[in-house]
Amino acid sequence: MGRRQGRVAPKKKKEEGRGRPGAPKDDALNAGGPERTRSRSRLRSGPTNRKAKKNEKKKEKKKVGLFVTKELATAIETTKATVERIAKECRLKNRRFRDPEFDLEYDKFRCLHGYSEFAESSGRDVQRVTEIFDKPQFFPPGGAATSNAIHQGELGDCYFLSALATVSGFPGLIEKICVARDEEVGIYGFIFYQDKGWVSVIIDDMLFTNIPKYESLDQESKAVFHEDKERFETMARKGGQTLVYARSGTKDETWVPLLEKAYAKLYGCFAHLDGGQTREAIEDLTGGVASCLPTRDLLDVDRFWKEELLRVNKDRLFACAFDSIEAPEDAPWAAPDVQGLYGGHAYAVLRAAEINGKRFVVLRNPWGKSEWTGPWGDGSKEWTPEWLKILPQLNHSFGDDGQFVMEYKDFLRNFTEIDRVLLFNESWTVASSWLTVPVVPIPSAPSYGMLSFAVTIPKKAKSIIVLAKMNNRAFRSLAEKFTFTFEFSVVKVGESVPLVTSTADTPWSRSGNLDLELEAGDYMVYVKIIQSRALDPAKDYEDWKIPPRQYPELVNPFSKVISKILTSKVNAMSLTQNWDGMGEIDFKVKSIEEVIQDDLEEMKGDNDDSDEEDEDEDEEESESGSEEEDEGGSDAGVDTGKPASETGDDKKKSEDDAAKTEGVTPGPDGAVAGEVVVPVPDDDSDDEVDPTVTEWIDILENKDDEAVVGLKVYTQTKEPAVISGRIKSEDVTWVF
Repeated sequence: MGRRQGRVAPKKKKEEGRGRPGAPKDDALNAGGPERTRSRSRLRSGPTNRKAKKNEKKKEKKKVGLFVTKELATAIETTKATVERIAKECRLKNRRFRDPEFDLEYDKFRCLHGYSEFAESSGRDVQRVTEIFDKPQFFPPGGAATSNAIHQGELGDCYFLSALATVSGFPGLIEKICVARDEEVGIYGFIFYQDKGWVSVIIDDMLFTNIPKYESLDQESKAVFHEDKERFETMARKGGQTLVYARSGTKDETWVPLLEKAYAKLYGCFAHLDGGQTREAIEDLTGGVASCLPTRDLLDVDRFWKEELLRVNKDRLFACAFDSIEAPEDAPWAAPDVQGLYGGHAYAVLRAAEINGKRFVVLRNPWGKSEWTGPWGDGSKEWTPEWLKILPQLNHSFGDDGQFVMEYKDFLRNFTEIDRVLLFNESWTVASSWLTVPVVPIPSAPSYGMLSFAVTIPKKAKSIIVLAKMNNRAFRSLAEKFTFTFEFSVVKVGESVPLVTSTADTPWSRSGNLDLELEAGDYMVYVKIIQSRALDPAKDYEDWKIPPRQYPELVNPFSKVISKILTSKVNAMSLTQNWDGMGEIDFKVKSIEEVIQDDLEEMKGDNDDSDEEDEDEDEEESESGSEEEDEGGSDAGVDTGKPASETGDDKKKSEDDAAKTEGVTPGPDGAVAGEVVVPVPDDDSDDEVDPTVTEWIDILENKDDEAVVGLKVYTQTKEPAVISGRIKSEDVTWVF
């Protein structure tokens, strides 16, 4: 959703909304906004026969929610068992649980900060939930989490809190993420979805707070409380308003700050939560598949309304944002808003409804305040007495609590990007393949051919093909040597044109996907990687064994710009009859159709070779009698008719040819791809390599010549798809 969304709520200022006086600061902190009215659900008669009951149960089993995998059941059971075991141990020792892996009190620095990123605010103290709240409740009375409970704190994780608001709009979904807890002992267990599947996170109940201890107050501050420590403790150090980071809007509710803390532990520290994409956070919470939909790219807005937005909270979730607005010249210090909406900030889409011929979208700001002040904003002129009657249908009430209503046309006009996450039920399965892909550390024209995946679909089914980068949030503090985006095409094996090609990825996206229905059979997924890096020839080639030379000054050193220029020049030079071919491999790009044709010819060649081998085997069998006589006795000293060099270089060539056939690396030096040598994945060698004292430094530093890419194939089948990756250079192919 745009670039990383991470806006923190501005300081309280005078309200400019229409007819809505702002609540005093303390009241706003304590109240969390008025309670929303809910329309009464209509009573419906239950099933009248056993068949109807059976069908109802059957439908219930297929309800979407968390992505059901083998890892999900394991993660849930492991989390429950761990919470139960630790709680039992704590009671035996008469101790509350203190998490040794994420201890905010005794290991504060590590919990807050990353390798090169630092959390801007850490508060004044650390307190347990039972010290902050008189009667803490994980969920509100009734047990249902709602978006009204979410208020952003001093961390730029609006994207995550919008994800929480979005997910909480789906009945019962948040409750499935919070797997187990023992509030008396102070231990909580959560599950999140990662590249490897569902994982468990256990935390204690300590949180950062903003209010210092009484002894740290200056004399003037103590005088405010009449120098009464007990009065200070009761009035100032109690309640959710004391929390540094996210809090729940209702009194004594704790699930929001604890879930945010668990998310910080998942990714290593609070600093790693600063900035992100709402769709990716929803993926982490549900196991769904995310897409970014630019609103200006929508072809048919009516179709999008009917086929997409109206299905919110059914089998998909939505969020939205737009980039920050450029400040005016006469006030360059001010970040302008758009009728109450802020750029670079994430908003949750809670509901969509068409009433009396008008299309409405209900949204929420994770700040818990600052709403849309345009048409249909709270208290606007559009809310005539007749239209006020529809508020219960929208499940909305007026108040500066972050929730607001927009008409669909205004929604599309103001938000430039929409995040969509598709949810699954247990009828879906997933298969995945991850590869470390060599990337030429020089400017090179992006093209298909080097990376592809072979996919076998077991039966005709709805399928979602996802191409993803590795989730690096937990170690994003490590400097990236380059960034990359990708496109991919899906091709039915044997056909010469793609079935479909993905929309171009964006630099800040973690994945891209295609939603389609596939027949049973074999497919190829061809990937184009587009890298972007700053070039410095003198530094880039300092380790190369080439004569020293003077390099031209690069006015614009970015590889994408230079690659485009080089491609244009090579294409022009290739017209000459005596062209020396310089740059052909790296800068004369093949189309996807040409790559497919190369593969078809290669497959045909393999089939022809296989037929010849079968014929040779038949001939050998017919001559087996005479051969057995010739082979009697020892081979020692027998002239085989092969040159002696077979044991030298030719033997290695023969082994390399065999390695190509077997799909393994022919050697440690890499393979020629284009005009440079690029590294390739190692084979499954049994040779042990002694670790060096600098190995951890090598791991800590991101390489400039490789990228990690994974293909995930979701199918609505009991049997998952089968995937194998392929890395192809000019002279060899590796199959995994």
